[in-house]
Amino acid sequence: MLKAVSIAGIAEQGVPFKKESIALDEAAQTLSIGNLTWIECVVDDIVSEAPKILEKLDIKMDPKVLLSGYVSAYEDIGDTLGIMLPFIVTGDSRTQTSPVLIFMKRDLIVTIHDDYGGKITKLYNYSNSLMRKLPQEPEQWADRQTILLFRLIDEVSETNFSSLRTIVEQAEQIEIDLTGPRQIERDVGFEISNMKRSLLTFLNAVWATHDTVSSIKYGDPDMVTDDDDVLEKFEVILGRLDRQIQMAENVMEVISTGVTIIQAETSNKLTKLIVWLTVAATAVLVPNTIATIFGIPDLQLSWSWVIPVLLVSTLISAVVTYRWTKQFRVNPFRSGRLQRIGNKFRRK
Repeated sequence: MLKAVSIAGIAEQGVPFKKESIALDEAAQTLSIGNLTWIECVVDDIVSEAPKILEKLDIKMDPKVLLSGYVSAYEDIGDTLGIMLPFIVTGDSRTQTSPVLIFMKRDLIVTIHDDYGGKITKLYNYSNSLMRKLPQEPEQWADRQTILLFRLIDEVSETNFSSLRTIVEQAEQIEIDLTGPRQIERDVGFEISNMKRSLLTFLNAVWATHDTVSSIKYGDPDMVTDDDDVLEKFEVILGRLDRQIQMAENVMEVISTGVTIIQAETSNKLTKLIVWLTVAATAVLVPNTIATIFGIPDLQLSWSWVIPVLLVSTLISAVVTYRWTKQFRVNPFRSGRLQRIGNKFRRK
């Protein structure tokens, strides 16, 4: 379903105009009055609604060509330029991408996206001030719409970058929860796996956007200006995308290091537990052997001296084990809880 259609542009007298929440037929009739028209369409299903919108606006391009691309796409057929860019959407447990379609003809730019394209809608709210800054002369139509295309792509890039901040905040929250005095029971492995998956999604989207922007700048499409000063603006976006990729890779490295530390800490805890159990088993091995000997049925032994022997052997075995493990700095009997118990007995 087509949820909202809005238009903005520059009239023949160079005066910006804007109309919100209009019918698609009215938007199609408005195309002839302006030097530049931007039609903003919000839909609930891009696959089914995009062909209908393009047919109404007389744009001869099949949107399936773009939608069949991986994350982003670029298609130039001379008088029409089609671009698909990814919006990165970060939720509580996973990150995904949502496409935004941009079609460009002479004096016409059409954007089609779903509700996740809020940043483009926000840019539309400032369209009057944006249109006043564009070249007004009719012969500068290519410069005019290229600058507007740059602003649209820049908004998508900035929106995607904010999702990296969300991922970093989730990583910091996990670190706080793990190092805090009251640790929260949680599936750390699952959460870290989700963060790494989110970072991979972010990197794929940014790399795809980088390739598409490079195609726009160096592909020499007819609907984009040949002015080097205007095209240099796309170099700014490419530089930002390069920094985003570098930051995402740094965050990925930090998370991987955190996973290694958590695994090492878990391994150390298991090792200490094994050592504790081994030492405890060694301490009771001698009295257990003596008790086994005393338990032979044919022996007639008195409990009056069997029990003292077992107690003395247990004490001697524990002392020897303590002394032996102490020299290797592996002494489970020096744990914090046992030390506190010992201090209580000494105070008494």
